[in-house]
Amino acid sequence: MLNQTYTTDVLVVGGGTGGTAAAIQAARRGAKTILVSEFPWLGGMLTSAGVSAPDGNELQAFQTGLWGAFLQELRQRQPGGLDNSWVSFFSYEPRIGAEIFADWVQELPNLQWISGKVPLEVLRQGDCITGVRFADFTVTAKIILDGTELGDLLALAEIPYRWGWELQSEWGEPSAPESFNSLTEKYPVQAPTWVVVMQDFGEPVAPQIPPAPNYNPSLFTGAWDDYGAEKFLNYGRLPGGRFMINWPICGNDYGQKANRLIESDLTRLEFV
Repeated sequence: MLNQTYTTDVLVVGGGTGGTAAAIQAARRGAKTILVSEFPWLGGMLTSAGVSAPDGNELQAFQTGLWGAFLQELRQRQPGGLDNSWVSFFSYEPRIGAEIFADWVQELPNLQWISGKVPLEVLRQGDCITGVRFADFTVTAKIILDGTELGDLLALAEIPYRWGWELQSEWGEPSAPESFNSLTEKYPVQAPTWVVVMQDFGEPVAPQIPPAPNYNPSLFTGAWDDYGAEKFLNYGRLPGGRFMINWPICGNDYGQKANRLIESDLTRLEFV
């Protein structure tokens, strides 16, 4: 309904992995919750981004909470099982992962999910965000969680925030760098990755894939040195004769001048 205003306990903006998990848990604890996502698939990197072979070969650590429940549900739904690749003990069709998240959300009567919307304006009192306006509705809430990929709510509200690396001295994280260095300067955030899913058509010869505009094969020289083509393909093998092509070495991670993602809409488009 045009210009409708919703009032809720918890508003989560962003349907990625973190936003979806937060919305589900808030609703399960009894809070009236609204989840607004940009895309029709929930789950972010695990589904709509196609990274359906998440790094992980230590099973014991992955059997708790929503993640453990997600894996158990995948085992029930994924034909052919989950052990297909060598980068992870679990790889699956992204569509099945998205269906699991959608089912969980729709089972909760106090969780309303609205897809296809992005935040346009933030309502605030001082440094507190009190509501978010979308194209044809506004949501006010007691608690608002920014689950967007780049911290869009904080930017829209013009509330100071930061992104990037944190040093060991700040929070005591053992994997954090001790000091800023050439790596943290080159990659201010983890490199965005564009994943390709390929299909094995068997015989006869598969349809030809035309080269992308401005394709430069020299950028990928050495990508599978010391691995070989078969291990390169099986890195992210999926069920059903599919392969998730997601390779960090001379591959499809792109982190050059990633600060353009938050400078302006124009520089973000140029980066993409």
